[in-house]
Amino acid sequence: MSFFFKMNFKHLIKEGDIYPLFGDLLKGQPHVFDFSSKNLKTLDYNLNNFQEFNDDIFNELKHSGKKWGIGKYLEERENILRGSINIINEKRIYHLGLDIIVPYNSVVFCPLDGYVHKLGKETQKGNYGGYLVLKHKIKNEIFYSLYGHLKTPHKVQLGQELVAGQELGKIGKESDSGGWFCHLHLQIITQKAMYEGYSEWGYISEKLLPIVEEYFPNPNSLFKW
Repeated sequence: MSFFFKMNFKHLIKEGDIYPLFGDLLKGQPHVFDFSSKNLKTLDYNLNNFQEFNDDIFNELKHSGKKWGIGKYLEERENILRGSINIINEKRIYHLGLDIIVPYNSVVFCPLDGYVHKLGKETQKGNYGGYLVLKHKIKNEIFYSLYGHLKTPHKVQLGQELVAGQELGKIGKESDSGGWFCHLHLQIITQKAMYEGYSEWGYISEKLLPIVEEYFPNPNSLFKW
């Protein structure tokens, strides 16, 4: 990864090049969820029952008066990760993605031209469920975007070239969402993260936060509505 890419990622992608991730679905401002451990409500979520968990999230959204929600990048989430023993043991409790909370079956569009680098379905609860990774190249810089909790079977194929605005997939539920509530996990991954074997991380430890942008730049750079 070049110094330019590390220091200027937010300038590498121009807003005019990005297609809204959910087309015209997202109306108004989002409800910003607090999934941090400071919010004791996170201890009440039934992580072993998709329907109860999903209902809790969407009831909060309804009561907020907003139409959609956001879960924050780099938020500390030890409470809701309590079922993921390996992540807890590794102290990787800081969220590397941006969660966009919308209903099941909402259509997700490709935000930027790219190729389908990887896709599949993780079957273990607490993981991505249906996911795919796009590979992008801008100004000779290569980076990747990851989309988690998608409905399967996938709408696209490995190696397929996609253009901004093309349908990428739909929001999944239950096993397709890895047991999580219905939402899209959007994450940016650098070539350095790929080289060093961190491509499947969705959370990072506190000790790595000072260098997080070298591996997982802020995904808000790729989110437009």
